[in-house]
Amino acid sequence: MPDTLLFFLKPQEHIPIYQLDGDTIFVYTSDDPAFHGFGGSHRNDFFEIIWFTSSADVHYIDFTPHPILKDTVYLLGRNQVHAIPGNKPVARVIAFSRELMYAIEEDHLRYLFLPFTNDGITIPPDMVEPMAHLFDLMHLECKTKADIGVLHLYLRLFLIHLYRFSQTLSSSIALHDERVKKIYILISDHYKEERNVTFYANAVNLTPKRLNEVLKERLGVTVTQIIHTYLVIEAKRQILNGKRTFKEIAFELGFSEQAYFSRFFKKQTGITPETFQQVALGIFR
Repeated sequence: MPDTLLFFLKPQEHIPIYQLDGDTIFVYTSDDPAFHGFGGSHRNDFFEIIWFTSSADVHYIDFTPHPILKDTVYLLGRNQVHAIPGNKPVARVIAFSRELMYAIEEDHLRYLFLPFTNDGITIPPDMVEPMAHLFDLMHLECKTKADIGVLHLYLRLFLIHLYRFSQTLSSSIALHDERVKKIYILISDHYKEERNVTFYANAVNLTPKRLNEVLKERLGVTVTQIIHTYLVIEAKRQILNGKRTFKEIAFELGFSEQAYFSRFFKKQTGITPETFQQVALGIFR
């Protein structure tokens, strides 16, 4: 197996989309050349755990800035837009395929990668060394035998510890509720064409009012707020991608007129799509 991820990255589209070959895990550090290919705005067709081991400025997840702090871990789901525009910090990275994500049986571990839980997880000081040992074991296995069963076991253990450290524990626990999990899946599949709360409420045999009450109790958001979050993230991706006009993006996201889309975007973000494009091009290119 090559020592770096570079041989397995396949950039596509205007915002590069990187893919992994096969059902595997790649474990590398900021000393590896692969890490330096991730500075500009990009998307991954895999899952990624980034453990910053030094403090720096900020990085961006789905165009939102997050601080780079020592011993803070960020978990990135598939298709999230990521960028580290400043000097590259020191970091440990684990990248793994969706097939391996599906092989993780515990729902609460998989849902750590939801796009609504982008805050970093701080590793407690007394656990930094044990977690580093676990990472080193993965790194060594990846460079030598690369036994997928062993790597999967290490990955699961790593995620179990992160789950324990997580400051979003209440959100993770909330996702044990089968209704909440089903709603997340439905919204992620239908947010472009289905904006009516009744559609989602019927799917879990609740009234629209009760569904919003459940989501408020569990996660502090409503169905509409989740839909709007998905729409804004996808709108930003499309705008930065640069392949479609604002009118085409509006229709793609289910808006009947570009003007409606522009008003929605400004209400949610505070700026127009045109202003976002100008600002984002300066940050994420």
